[in-house]
Amino acid sequence: MRRFALFAVPFFLLSACAQEKPRASQSVAARPHAKIPPQDFAPGLAEETPPANEAQLVNDPSAPLNTPLCGTALREAAQTGTGIYSNGLAVGNPCTQNACFQPLTGTFISASGARSVCR
Repeated sequence: MRRFALFAVPFFLLSACAQEKPRASQSVAARPHAKIPPQDFAPGLAEETPPANEAQLVNDPSAPLNTPLCGTALREAAQTGTGIYSNGLAVGNPCTQNACFQPLTGTFISASGARSVCR
């Protein structure tokens, strides 16, 4: 008898909870969806201005190929990048011949000693 009471009481408690209908989900489903208004951008932001004829991107001058700025770690990273992405050295602009060129990032050491991005 005691076992029956242990099984019956939780059964009735759980069955009472199961009979309730969720009201929040019905009210959310009953509401119409709001329409999103069309998106407009501020004047001049959505269109690109054509570059001037004189404006051409050029690479910064490179540091000498035997510069001490490269260091062992940078040379090893360049060799690893060359092994992974060797096509970048065969095809492309002469930027790949610059000092400490990194094929994975497309950067090199410029004459100022800073890293520069190939363009």
